[in-house]
Amino acid sequence: MASVEEKIQVHLNDQLGGDAPQVQPIAKGKVFIQVEPSLLKGIVKGLIEKDELTGLIAITGVDLGDTIEVMHHLRTMETIFTIRTLVSKENPELETIIDLLPGANLHEKEVTDLMGVKFTGNLFDGHFLLSEAWPKDNFPLRKDAEIPSIDDLIKNPVVIDEPESIPGEEKYLNITIGPQHPALLEPERFQLHVEGEIVIGVTPRLGYVHRAVEKACESRTYMQDVYLVERICGICNACHVTTFCQSVENILGTEVPARGRYLRTIAAELNRIHSHMLLFGHAGLEIGFQTLFQYTWRDREAVMDLIEILTGNRVNMAYITLGGVRRDVTDTLKDRIRTDLAKLEQRMPFYKNLYENELSLRARLKGVGIISREDALKLCVVGPVARASGVKIDVRKDDPYAAYDEIPFNIVTYNDCDSLARLKIRVDEIYESIHIIDYALEHLPDGPIRVRVPRSVPAGEAVSRVEAPRGELFYYVKANGTQSPERVKVRTPTFANILSFVHMAKGINVADVPPAFVSLDPCFSCTDR
Repeated sequence: MASVEEKIQVHLNDQLGGDAPQVQPIAKGKVFIQVEPSLLKGIVKGLIEKDELTGLIAITGVDLGDTIEVMHHLRTMETIFTIRTLVSKENPELETIIDLLPGANLHEKEVTDLMGVKFTGNLFDGHFLLSEAWPKDNFPLRKDAEIPSIDDLIKNPVVIDEPESIPGEEKYLNITIGPQHPALLEPERFQLHVEGEIVIGVTPRLGYVHRAVEKACESRTYMQDVYLVERICGICNACHVTTFCQSVENILGTEVPARGRYLRTIAAELNRIHSHMLLFGHAGLEIGFQTLFQYTWRDREAVMDLIEILTGNRVNMAYITLGGVRRDVTDTLKDRIRTDLAKLEQRMPFYKNLYENELSLRARLKGVGIISREDALKLCVVGPVARASGVKIDVRKDDPYAAYDEIPFNIVTYNDCDSLARLKIRVDEIYESIHIIDYALEHLPDGPIRVRVPRSVPAGEAVSRVEAPRGELFYYVKANGTQSPERVKVRTPTFANILSFVHMAKGINVADVPPAFVSLDPCFSCTDR
């Protein structure tokens, strides 16, 4: 049976003939090619035609001195396929691919804002992630960037962009939500363009809690970065540190002990349960169902207690580290986890019945915020948002990590494509998470929980991804043989899903914006990094 590397090589040979570049492995099951910029778009088009699940994961820019390396990481043919191109630093330009994959829009804008690479066909003025006070033509992810001090920035007058209007249509009204708004727990801005009560367009503006984590990683050691990336997001901290550690472990060639892999799985699924319960509570607030908020907070508390007694911490676990995990689990603790999760499982039919039969919830959610399967693929959405539109993707199955290749579970999908389906799918996923943890505890291997790794990491690079509660989380790490990474790239699930809100909001009532938006389970700390 042909490997994924061989399948991609055959496809490229058929598409490009004698000009086809040689596919090279970057890690197990993950490959790359380097091509001239003029070939990029044609290769992406061919992959989309070959495999309908082809989607853009991320675009990474790396400063190589005189040139900038731009990497398009694609999900295709059951693997991560990275297409590398080189552009000059003086005139860094590439052709956009948003006409092929509209979901590439924000990815290209991010690379433009932070690295200075322009994508013809997707140009914009001002900033997308950086502050309005940030100097023009100063790209912070370049190695020679002059990072201004806070004092210098506040001396510059900050001009907030006026809401964009629809040309020639004065009857449209612009409603700005955020960056400070009761419906948003974190600061981002969304300009709604409305006609009467109907939304006809949305303009997002990100970056209000941008903390330059990717840049900060370059000046810290790998072990310091373990703590740093864990603080990108409190809700899904275990997923961030797992993805980073897996990338570094791949470069080192480190094999995590079996017991450590199972304990990572248990931590990740506890993380998933508490995140989904958190969403149910916030959804209740946005819909006006206060009782739902109170019920979910009660049941989520038991999960938070389990996280604390397993890891020693309630929010940021500080549990997963390079080479494995920091704490083992006792037989007494295993019994406690099983008992408390069994109680939670007994309460889950209440939530399932609520979403299926409660009239007020169905009235607010059913048929609201439609994302068809075709649109979900074009927008490159991930996680429950994709699975609620019938797209059967889940990193735990597609690219197994930790102990997921040894634990049986089901990928939950719906074909309803609406806000109700996106919440119902998370109810079903909690069932699956409970069963995964039960299986992992029952079959927990003996042996060490961690192996030691060296402080310095040899030159190399790796990509890694996990299935965070909100979907696929992606990391690219490049090492240069020192104690600090050369480049760390983070693409979070919400960043991939933001454009789905821009799409689904068109044509819905203004009153339906909160339930549609909350069904995405957005996390802006993750998004901005």
